[in-house]
Amino acid sequence: MYRVLIVDDELPALRFVQNIIEKYATVYQTIGTCTSGEQALDFLNSHPVDLLITDISMHGMSGIDLARAAREKLPDIHILIITGYGEFEYAQGAIQAGVDDYILKPVSISKMTSVLEAIRSRLDDEQIDRASALLPAIACGQPCSAEDVARLYGSKSYRFALVRWGNLDMTMQKVLTATSLVLPPHERFYVLRGRDDDERILICPDDSPETFLTNLSIYTTQPGNLSTWTAIYTNTSQSIDRLQAFITASLDMMYRMVVIGKHQILQFTGTKTNEERIKIPPADLKQLGYFVTSGKTRLIKDYFVSLAISWEKTQMPQRQVWHMCRQLIHQVATVHTPTYNKLEELLLDLNDLIRCANSYSDLVSSVYALLFDDGNMRDKKLSTRELYDYAVQYIMDHYPHPLSMQSVCDEIGISQTYLSRLFRKYSDTTFNAYLTRCRMDAAKKLLREKPDLLLRDVAACVGYEDSSYFTKVFHQYTGLTPSQYASGEE
Repeated sequence: MYRVLIVDDELPALRFVQNIIEKYATVYQTIGTCTSGEQALDFLNSHPVDLLITDISMHGMSGIDLARAAREKLPDIHILIITGYGEFEYAQGAIQAGVDDYILKPVSISKMTSVLEAIRSRLDDEQIDRASALLPAIACGQPCSAEDVARLYGSKSYRFALVRWGNLDMTMQKVLTATSLVLPPHERFYVLRGRDDDERILICPDDSPETFLTNLSIYTTQPGNLSTWTAIYTNTSQSIDRLQAFITASLDMMYRMVVIGKHQILQFTGTKTNEERIKIPPADLKQLGYFVTSGKTRLIKDYFVSLAISWEKTQMPQRQVWHMCRQLIHQVATVHTPTYNKLEELLLDLNDLIRCANSYSDLVSSVYALLFDDGNMRDKKLSTRELYDYAVQYIMDHYPHPLSMQSVCDEIGISQTYLSRLFRKYSDTTFNAYLTRCRMDAAKKLLREKPDLLLRDVAACVGYEDSSYFTKVFHQYTGLTPSQYASGEE
């Protein structure tokens, strides 16, 4: 809501403008009305105002003089003059006073709403520019202008949320040290980037809890068919200076609460707890070691399946499962020489498996394959380099279609773990990053060669069903919106 002060010494005219704003320009809120320029200046001394609407001809101080004085007090204020005079000197005076626009009497509803919409667009752009500078600094606890923060956010309250799509990256730091505003802006929230592209921080101007939760639910489901998403939200409104504390505590809460394969919307508790790490009993580990040394494959598989069933039944948090999987790998390494010889590599592979697992059954199956299968390659005669080249070519040929890591593995005949190792060995990227690169390069070519192509058609041609999600990914990848890129901006 943008704050408006209306000034006119004729009450019927003042009320008419106020009624237009209340009925037809609901992004504005009339916070004051004055019948003289002198009274308006007093009001501006004690109230933040985004838009000043003033008649030009009033007893005492004129609207032009008020505009000049208001501009001195509040350099960022927007000003709209209403006048019954068409003479050049009045228009010239308005320009010198830094007025945004002027309307000739009699004021029409259509003209007023049109001008207000144009000013609203400028206010929105300015708001985004300020938010781009201030909100990242507030979120990370970095120095910023306390005066600017107080002027823009001091009297307002917000609801916060931390959203994560997919599983946690267990190697990622647990604090937010840098962020930026996500553009183009969302219609409901300010959105900040989290620690990676799968994490977002939402800042929502205070709304009812029901509306906020509805909008949050819609936002979390936008990216599509992900195995997991987790959202943590504040149940009460907060001042903006509580943002960093919310992020810090929520990242800790996220680390403790994410469950592989489960969608969750969790209420923020604000408390940090030190939970005891759950471990596999020593007797179970000793029994597993016996199964491995005895070559009892069926019993090993049964034990792994029992773990998956237990974890899914108890909704075991991901971090606890990660620690227990590391226990398994270390235990097998003590009795299985091939595992011991590549222990560090296997622990790195486990991180990849955790990130892409759709369920605990999926994870356990992959861990078993990691320890006891050699990639399940369909054609053992192909070298690792040939398998990598085959995977890359398959992605390049099929990126316009729905494509997942599992579908590529099914085509080649290898496991997800093995494919992750191939990408790590022969490139500086991951499967998902490479797929995105292929799609973005194709989109850039289409936008330059066929600038008249509809955005939804460009998105569909490169494998995105949702054009808004395509726009978001394109902006993250290039720093430009598709329309900016098509017009030749750099």
